[in-house]
Amino acid sequence: MGLDKLIKKLQFNLNKGKKSKSDVSCEKIDDLLDKIKKKERKLKTMLAEEDDKTERKHLKLELKIASAERRKGLKHRRELGKRCK
Repeated sequence: MGLDKLIKKLQFNLNKGKKSKSDVSCEKIDDLLDKIKKKERKLKTMLAEEDDKTERKHLKLELKIASAERRKGLKHRRELGKRCK
């Protein structure tokens, strides 16, 4: 699954948890955060192996986005921690 889809699903589930007053299933959120973490690792290895300057720039940008989204997701997950099933 691409990074864009992972981020969209994560944002959807986090927003659903914020709006809903009932309990939230945090398994989906945890699963998506794990997938983003794996994607980060993959991007880091690809970046280390890449020689092309433009491709390295693209990979750095994608890695930066993945890291930022994962940090935001973890922060919101901690906030939802009390309401998880």
